Amino acid sequence: MASTVRSPSLWRMLVVVSVAVLIAGVLFAWSSALFPLLAGFLLAYLTHPLASLFERYRLPRILGFLTILLLFAGVLVLIFFVFVPALINELMVIGEKLPSWQEVTQERITPLLANVKARFPQAYALLEGRINAWAQTTLPSMADRLVSRLGGVLGSFLSVAGALLNLVLIPVIAAYLTVDFNRFLASLRRLVPRPVLPTVDLVAGDVHSVLSSFVRGQLLVSLALGVMYTGGLLLVRSPLALVIGPLAGLLSLVPYLGLIVGVASSFFLSFFEYQDLLHPMGVLAVFVLAQSVEGWLLTPSLLGRSVGLHPVWVLVSLLIGGELFGVPGIIVAVPVAAALRVVLKHAIRAYRASTFYQGEGPTVVIYIRGDSPPCSEFRGVVEAYVRKHGVSARVVDVAGSPRLRKSFGERVPLLEVNGEIVTEGEVEPDTLEALLQEVVGGEG
Repeated sequence: MASTVRSPSLWRMLVVVSVAVLIAGVLFAWSSALFPLLAGFLLAYLTHPLASLFERYRLPRILGFLTILLLFAGVLVLIFFVFVPALINELMVIGEKLPSWQEVTQERITPLLANVKARFPQAYALLEGRINAWAQTTLPSMADRLVSRLGGVLGSFLSVAGALLNLVLIPVIAAYLTVDFNRFLASLRRLVPRPVLPTVDLVAGDVHSVLSSFVRGQLLVSLALGVMYTGGLLLVRSPLALVIGPLAGLLSLVPYLGLIVGVASSFFLSFFEYQDLLHPMGVLAVFVLAQSVEGWLLTPSLLGRSVGLHPVWVLVSLLIGGELFGVPGIIVAVPVAAALRVVLKHAIRAYRASTFYQGEGPTVVIYIRGDSPPCSEFRGVVEAYVRKHGVSARVVDVAGSPRLRKSFGERVPLLEVNGEIVTEGEVEPDTLEALLQEVVGGEG
């Protein structure tokens, strides 16, 4: 006798959902206070594979964490002693060129504005007045707010002390969690109710698989994009190529951000530097080519379908993450959305298998065409079987509905169980009974 898989009882599902919502609410409400702990756990999670590799060769797990920490410190040293001086040098060169760029811009824009003013004097005056009013009212207030915030941040000892404390606490917490990572997960696992433990293990394993694939793949994709951006911008002789290329590659960890920043800055710098359209078009060609390689080759091979998020879902997750948690929220928005997608997939699957969705017994619908002898024979076999096993079946004649005739056409007779089409067209009675035993239950 085939049995239908059912989810845990409704009250247990409600308890689990309520606990998850409560934990999410606490994390959101105490996000600032819990930031060192969350950041330390994230760092420990990232270093766990390397720590496990060291442990496999009977070396201390802390060596994995120290290796990652030294690599991170090396990157910071590289940034401060190579990248920052190059950036300062490039900015100084651009600062020297700004007056000439301003003159060229005025020479090119002034005739255009004069032409617009001559053709549309009233609209030009109205637009000019609104722009001047906006500049006089908004810009000073924006500047005042910016200065006050910078002054508050720089002048607040507590903010500086808190930042320094976080810089110390995060590595310490991550080091402890890295050493005890397996025991920490085992302790959490022991708290899970036994009836739902297999489901939790399955969901956690799928989330881990998605996140590990995403982090590893996205880092490689960003590195490759940084190399392509830098090489291409050097080839077209774009200003600040050694700065914009790596920066755009790094910012591509956040979807669309690296592309937007790289294209906008390189395009306008090339236009001001060369005062033509050939070099800006070369910049666009570099980014189009790099994005084509990333979309057709890098992402399918390195990320595959590990995330599988719709672009609209990505944008929504970025907006929500930025609104709730600022820059850190934008950085982790996509992997969190990918993890939530896995959880929602399992939740929807459990919901569709529940008695709340399917009812106490299977719902059987027979679609036939009343004037068809094969349909009558099909109906007789199905009704005899379901009546024998105490299951009701509803019969729908598609001939009476233009919509059903268009949907099913020549596919009738058709059998639907719990909203899923299980067979269509003519089928042998023995085969039909075997199928009914599988999807409805009971002995043949």
